[in-house]
Amino acid sequence: MHFLQAAHNVYQLLEDEESRFIYMNRLNYLITEDFVYLKRIIDKSVPELVEEQHKKTLNLISSLPQDHPVILYGAGSDGIEKLHYFEHDRRFIGFCDRDTNKQKNGIHGYPVISPEELVQNKNVSIVISTRRGLSSIRQFLSKNNVDQNRIFSLDECMITIDPGQYFNPDFIHYEENEIFVDAGCLNLGTSILLSKNCPNLQKVYAYEPDPQNYQQCLQNAAQLPKTIVKVFPYGTWSQKATLSFMASSDGSSRITDDGQVSIETISIDETIDPQDRVTFIKMDVEGAELESLKGARQTIQRCKPKLAICIYHKPKDMTEIPLLIKSLVPEYKLYIRHHSNSVAETVLYAVVS
Repeated sequence: MHFLQAAHNVYQLLEDEESRFIYMNRLNYLITEDFVYLKRIIDKSVPELVEEQHKKTLNLISSLPQDHPVILYGAGSDGIEKLHYFEHDRRFIGFCDRDTNKQKNGIHGYPVISPEELVQNKNVSIVISTRRGLSSIRQFLSKNNVDQNRIFSLDECMITIDPGQYFNPDFIHYEENEIFVDAGCLNLGTSILLSKNCPNLQKVYAYEPDPQNYQQCLQNAAQLPKTIVKVFPYGTWSQKATLSFMASSDGSSRITDDGQVSIETISIDETIDPQDRVTFIKMDVEGAELESLKGARQTIQRCKPKLAICIYHKPKDMTEIPLLIKSLVPEYKLYIRHHSNSVAETVLYAVVS
């Protein structure tokens, strides 16, 4: 099915005006890369976070030396999102990025230099404008003897997440005993928050393939003393496999063709006790959501749990994930909400009542 036709079909399936507003603006952002569409979503969804982010960004910019040129390190979505703060600043001269296509063509009319070129310039202020690989960028700059006083980071200015994500929408209702699937559990934080919203949280199935994050999950499981917690050191997928993985020990760890390590994956269906009636599945697995849903097909059809699935990691997720979910359980009602002041945290919810 053609992407635009599929998008039209998804739009027709959405239950309320807020969902349709977010979906249309998200599609326009996807097609045009014009941040104005994303800003419309953010301004309407999380206005309180917008003001917080704005103040942090202005404070960082005011701290930059007045007599040094400024380069943003990172010409991806994070850097583009912050461009409007710099494009009228006389100090800003362009981006740095490893992407050779961006080096050749530039971004939004600005030049893009390589990291190797950047470290040769001893006079610029370097503002790290990406959340992905932040530690590796700092290591690269340190290895090349870049003065730490010239390095700044927009990390704290780039994303603030609504703490009520997954739990606040008025169409989410809890049962007396919830059984929760936390795919991409990072540090088990979502499960711990759920336990505060649902005191009778009965069991958690959690999946975290990043080795350091997994160890953190095992430690944090002690915060759920009344809950049976099963933490699996696997990625969720449609089947068992060995896949390439980028382990960054943070929320951006992901399955990728150029990952530096390998991980084992598993399907949710093969790990769920058939006697358990799963009531809630959350997925934030950095682009593996579609395959993970395929691997949870039997559980979803058998239990019809509440679903909270991230749909912003890959363009096709905007159409393929909603249509797959609706095909598995036609009576699901679909909603979309946005939970951050950034490009991240657009979530598709599916509920049966």
